Amino acid sequence: MYSFIKGEVVECNGNALVVECNGIGYDIIASISCVSDLKIGQTAKIYTYLAISQDDVRLFGFSSAQEKNMFLKLTGISGIGPKSAIDILSGMALPQLVLAIYHGDVKALSKIKGVGKKSAERIILELKDKMSVDPSESLIAIAESTPTTENDINVNQDAVSALMTFGYNKNEAVQAVKRVQKDGMSVEQIIFKALQQG
Repeated sequence: MYSFIKGEVVECNGNALVVECNGIGYDIIASISCVSDLKIGQTAKIYTYLAISQDDVRLFGFSSAQEKNMFLKLTGISGIGPKSAIDILSGMALPQLVLAIYHGDVKALSKIKGVGKKSAERIILELKDKMSVDPSESLIAIAESTPTTENDINVNQDAVSALMTFGYNKNEAVQAVKRVQKDGMSVEQIIFKALQQG
């Protein structure tokens, strides 16, 4: 129903915020990482999802379309509701979450509050194929663009793969990595930079 809301941030605390748009204050539940990036008084664009249940209506907010996309993937898993999905997004930075799922890292996911081993395994089982892309095709383009070590190539492959799960096509992902990548950057740093510019 609401794709996004753009307005002035009038309250932000924990994982809750209020955004005023045209004289209406919208109560929004968001990930801690989304809320922590905001300041009272600033104008912000918050991507939104309206969740309607039998006895409740809640508006959930996200700092980017990519974060919203991950939220929708998580809520598509049986047993994970909107509140749990927000808790998961609050428990791990988005690029790290994508890579943990992509690499089947049960241990990393289990460290998120409210996610046990069985839940982590289910998340990986349900979403890993949706995270999996063949990075080898994009490897040539990256390798040709800049001289890289074998480690840099592996980092770039993972970064391109993760960006493609956020809806980037192969060429867009390669170009984003080429634009932000610098020597010594980790996969997470590359993804963060790409998403910030994106």
